[in-house]
Amino acid sequence: MINRSPLNAKLCFTVLTVLASLYFSFGFGRQPVLKPSKTNHQPTVPKRGFTKKASFKSTLPSFCSAVLSGNTCVGSTLTLNSSDPVASISWLLDGVSVLDQTINKQNNGQVVAGGNGTGNAANQLYNPNRLFVDQEGNMYIPDMANNRIQKWTSGATSGTTIAGGNGTGNAPNQFNRPTAVTADALGNIYVADQNNSRIQKWSVGATSGVTVATSLNTPTGICLDAAGNLYVSEQNGQCVRKYTNATGTGVIVAGGNGYGSSSNQLASPTGIFVDNKNNLYICDTDNSRIQKWVIGASSGTTVARISGNPLGVYVDGTDNIYITDYTGFSVQKWPSGASNGTIIAGGNGQGSNPNQITPAGVWMDKYNNLYVSDFLNGRIIKFSNIYTGTYTALKAGTYTAKITTTSGCIAISNAIVVQNNATPKITISSNTTVACSQFGPTFTASIADGGANPTIQWKVNSVAVPNANATSFAASGLKAGDLVSCEVINNDICVINALALSNTIALITPIESPTVSIDLDRNNVCQGAKLTFTATATNAGTSPSYHWKINNVALPSATGNVFESTDLNDNDEVSCEINSDAQYCQATAIASSNIVKVKVNPILTPSIAIVADQTKIYENTNVTFRANTTNEGTSPTYQWFVNGYPTGSDNSTFTTNSLKDGDEINCLLNVSTLCTSSNTVVSNTLIITVIKVIKVVPSNTFTPNGDGVNDLWTIEELKSFPKCKVQVFNRNGTEIYNSIGYAKPWDGTYKNKICNPGVYYYVINLDGDKIISGSLTLLK
Repeated sequence: MINRSPLNAKLCFTVLTVLASLYFSFGFGRQPVLKPSKTNHQPTVPKRGFTKKASFKSTLPSFCSAVLSGNTCVGSTLTLNSSDPVASISWLLDGVSVLDQTINKQNNGQVVAGGNGTGNAANQLYNPNRLFVDQEGNMYIPDMANNRIQKWTSGATSGTTIAGGNGTGNAPNQFNRPTAVTADALGNIYVADQNNSRIQKWSVGATSGVTVATSLNTPTGICLDAAGNLYVSEQNGQCVRKYTNATGTGVIVAGGNGYGSSSNQLASPTGIFVDNKNNLYICDTDNSRIQKWVIGASSGTTVARISGNPLGVYVDGTDNIYITDYTGFSVQKWPSGASNGTIIAGGNGQGSNPNQITPAGVWMDKYNNLYVSDFLNGRIIKFSNIYTGTYTALKAGTYTAKITTTSGCIAISNAIVVQNNATPKITISSNTTVACSQFGPTFTASIADGGANPTIQWKVNSVAVPNANATSFAASGLKAGDLVSCEVINNDICVINALALSNTIALITPIESPTVSIDLDRNNVCQGAKLTFTATATNAGTSPSYHWKINNVALPSATGNVFESTDLNDNDEVSCEINSDAQYCQATAIASSNIVKVKVNPILTPSIAIVADQTKIYENTNVTFRANTTNEGTSPTYQWFVNGYPTGSDNSTFTTNSLKDGDEINCLLNVSTLCTSSNTVVSNTLIITVIKVIKVVPSNTFTPNGDGVNDLWTIEELKSFPKCKVQVFNRNGTEIYNSIGYAKPWDGTYKNKICNPGVYYYVINLDGDKIISGSLTLLK
């Protein structure tokens, strides 16, 4: 029987503790490995980037440890390394949990876009494919069946179309099966337009895209690396191309050796991703594997192999790989170097329940939320609290991580104190900008966010002044033209741009000169209007004298600081000269002002004349009257009249078809000219003569057989048109009859011979304007 007394338990614990201490002291146990933050892009500074280790903590019956590393500034990524596999982690800020993560499968996700049935409404998606999520949490979704790109902001209930949405096609504003989207730091998006074999770039707010890559063999996946290089997978080209700076000619960086399963081959590559080390991950779909290619390598390495069809891939900051298994209806997580993956989302068969997905694309935001394109269900699902081993410190405070391992061991990491980032600022001022031997200026520096122990250095003409390291500065020997500035260095750890430069103060000579400037109360006036000029003097003492000039000719009576006139002409030039009464040294006592050129407009006389577009006006036909105007201004208005009654619209033309004989037409013009003799003017009056239309209906058949009945093609109405022109043509277009006037009807002959029976064609010009035509059958 095992003795479970408290004494024996205590003794057992003591022995185990000593053995464990010796075990780790001699290096036999697994020691925590410190790794630098993978997302810390700040420059290396001697005092920064240090890490802290926790003392060893454990719970019986197993031992485990957790080490937290990372920069101590807001925005840094904290990375946890543990001695044993982690089942869950709680990230603590000042002892309070801010995020709980687990390796457990996420049974129910949250619909964050779509989910309202498949369709093309703003709150719907239809076959969403490989999405992209930016740093602000905005989702960019290739709504494939709707041929559009939808942007959903975090928490939104509907999306906004930012590209496409104009039907299927190959125009610059259209897509034909957009399968993937990515965005650069400026918000420009790049779209794999699959069936158009091209990549389209849409700038922010653009209404159409620009082709940056074309003639691609089924472009399917797309991504950007940190340097702005673009990568595109060609699904039927069995390769991935790289476009440096997202432009130019693409270069094959993976595959390109035909369809196959060798390490240098790909078989239907689809989703792609470039990690923060510039490794390229490829969904080698028909090979059911994920290939990792180092850029420049001639072959890839299989880092994951699944039983289904991988369509999307994402790699987090600690090299965990997330794979969408489309035919397995799940998302798998593969830790770096793992031989097997774990289903963390879906895996519950095909369906539309919250725990069921048909995944195509996958992405993770900076809060470790996983976004999945649920292709057949027309929605984007977010799975929260995915364990990645990293956390982005968004607030200042003390961070720790509490882990529970897969064996049940609990450990709390060391603490890292995160501080807010400071941006130092400095401005300087002086009690004067005048330098002379009798008087030297004093300068004062105002510093914001300088840190606990800022370094201050004053400079004259960009040269550091020895021992000038205080917030105030006064030096003898300064002279006119010297430039004084100051710089401050924040010596704290968390700083954005530790060095700040002040403004520069330029020193001037002590001998001032007066200045004067004049302003005009208004310009662009009419002839005879009063204009008022005001002179403003500086450094001119308390009572300077003023002398006004027009076109450089002095006006003896104009001696005040205000000058008024109603007699100025266009382009006259007005200026002012002052005599200073300042009681200190000046270079000169006289100063001349700027010159103001006046704009005086002559009084214009507007006019209007109207004309009709037709010389002959027929009953019930449209006729347009046009107003020809002069001096009407930029926005005149028009009022048309018929027999004195207002009609028509505010337009320079008036069209009607209801005129009657004797009607009188005129137009009233309201001018917008600045200077005019009259604001309104009436046009000439047109008295209308309306020609009544006589309907001419020629017979469509006659029988010139000499029997005295219907032997002539008689058209009685043509008697009203004595100057009409009648032409008859045979079926070959040959003119066989031509007559001016129709006093003698056609008898069916051509060159004195009766024409053959058949169909003929006529054209009748009634009066030079009206033309009728038709067919005529000649019978015998």
